[in-house]
Amino acid sequence: VGHPLSASTISVMDRPEVMLGCVALAVSAAAIVQSLDHRRRRHDQILLTLLQGRRNDSSTSRAQEDDGTPRSVAGPVAGFTMEEAREHALQGASDAKSRTPNEVLLELQRGNARFWMGAAQRPEKSAFERRSLILSQYPSVAVLGCSDSRVPVEIVFDQGLGDLFVIRVAGNALSLSTNASLQYAIHHLKVKVVVVMGHEGCGAIKAAQLDEETIKKEPADLAKALLGIKSGLDETRLKCIHDPRSHDREAVVCNVANQVKQLAQDQALMDLVNKDELTIVGAFYEISSGIVDFFNQVSVPGSPRVPGRKGVSKWGKK
Repeated sequence: VGHPLSASTISVMDRPEVMLGCVALAVSAAAIVQSLDHRRRRHDQILLTLLQGRRNDSSTSRAQEDDGTPRSVAGPVAGFTMEEAREHALQGASDAKSRTPNEVLLELQRGNARFWMGAAQRPEKSAFERRSLILSQYPSVAVLGCSDSRVPVEIVFDQGLGDLFVIRVAGNALSLSTNASLQYAIHHLKVKVVVVMGHEGCGAIKAAQLDEETIKKEPADLAKALLGIKSGLDETRLKCIHDPRSHDREAVVCNVANQVKQLAQDQALMDLVNKDELTIVGAFYEISSGIVDFFNQVSVPGSPRVPGRKGVSKWGKK
């Protein structure tokens, strides 16, 4: 009597369709491995090309021969140095410093227009630019926004790494920590624009309109935050608005206007505003359309107002 393994082996060998299937599987696996290897090498080649292109762009003055013709980048080992990254960071900081608040605000609105029109550029940074960000940050805008997952600020304004200094908290409310973060951005990072942005369907604003007894049933810190937001809402007026969507918008805009008003009471900030070094502005993000409306702009007298849709509300004035 033969060994069971021998019998099994003979039976498989006697079935050519099984053997053909095994061969086809092996060939397919080899093709997949080859394809993945090709993709990896292609990805590396594209990345190297981008890095070398960035190196050329950031080193134009040094990438010229004596006769003015471009000098080619030497091979894969050329890369870039920390000194080049440092120069790029300094240039970025200089460019950010040279822009006026109005220019910065208009660029922010253009970014939002790209987003809601479906033409977002998604300005991701290259490895070179990311390396330069290790050394410093130089955002031109600070945004106090809501922590709602549907309101990713950089995406809404089509901005990239290092472009925005973002503070996100439920109800975009001013508090000790959020105000301190804004003060850091203004006085140390020298941002040109501060945006307080609320949004359509904000749960924190809805919860803040509940009666105090209901709010006090929440955990202590949450209740304190909601009561703080509630104190800035004109609930008498809001009760007169019966259309749900209009009521929602008015409540959010009222809250934003209250935050802008508080910031405008800071004399140090107003000194910067009067020197045309800072603009403070409220904003409302409409989730359903993707559009951000700006209102309650606090800027140097006579400066242009950012364009937007007509009248927002009693509180949100263009």
